[in-house]
Amino acid sequence: MSLQAPLLGAEGEQKAKESSPTDEKAYLKGIADLPDLTHLLEKQGILGEYVAWRDGYMKWRKGDARGAMGENTLNDHQKRSSEFQTWYPTVKTYSFRRTIAFWGAVTCCEGCLLFLWIDLI
Repeated sequence: MSLQAPLLGAEGEQKAKESSPTDEKAYLKGIADLPDLTHLLEKQGILGEYVAWRDGYMKWRKGDARGAMGENTLNDHQKRSSEFQTWYPTVKTYSFRRTIAFWGAVTCCEGCLLFLWIDLI
């Protein structure tokens, strides 16, 4: 097979052209027949999460490097929220860890400066 040969033969191109409009019409009719469930998502309080997931999914489908993570199911949303709560279960824990990180950095910088200036003392 040469590199210049088309991927579809003349008969394949003709089939694609013939079947395309009817398939597209059936597809659009199927979409039009689906019920609008946004009022149910809003009632359950998860419309914002769904919209964020949908936008990420569309980015991924268009070829963006990052998009929606996982499936849009209740179990995945609960898993993601529990992963966050594993690291930061309460505000007090978050504040404590932030304080420890701050003072660890300050002590490290102070130690470095003392090491550099030890000859001057």
